[in-house]
Amino acid sequence: MSRIKFFFEGLKHFKEIGTVTRSGTAMCKKAASFIPADDKVIIVELGAGDGVITKHILRRISSDSTLIAIELNEKLYKELLDIQDDRLIPVHGSAEELEAILSEHHIQNIDHIVCAIPFIVFPREKAKAMLQTFKRLMKPGGFFMQIHYAKNLTSLYESVFGNLKTHFILANFPPAYVFVCRKSSERV
Repeated sequence: MSRIKFFFEGLKHFKEIGTVTRSGTAMCKKAASFIPADDKVIIVELGAGDGVITKHILRRISSDSTLIAIELNEKLYKELLDIQDDRLIPVHGSAEELEAILSEHHIQNIDHIVCAIPFIVFPREKAKAMLQTFKRLMKPGGFFMQIHYAKNLTSLYESVFGNLKTHFILANFPPAYVFVCRKSSERV
């Protein structure tokens, strides 16, 4: 999808997409950089958009890994269908359906989550409940990575995961943040 088409789709469905611009190369590379390149992993990308970060993740992961890319917006989801890679499972659906989506694909736990959901538009309790579900579905030691354009939700991620590292991506337009939380290795 072109940047102009993405811009208009973002304007039309801002509460769903949360941005009017695609992530730039610097953001995509940073998002993918946290994924171990040599391990067999199951990654979930929430709010996959038109697949710009998806493609970077696919370049990074091993040949026996799996990427489940979930997108709510139908036009953006159709762009994901154009990505030809056997490791990719594109899903037209909501992040709130993650547990059912995993069950449908016979997956109990995932290694990592890359997320671009606009939590800023969600009521805080709903966002927290979603994050708690994501954490529960992750394997110990896995990370949750969130893309944001402001730092005002850091306390939300810290309250769920207990840790947070912030990376500022000045080279992105607009400049953005990548928040990374790691699920404790201890079994809860």
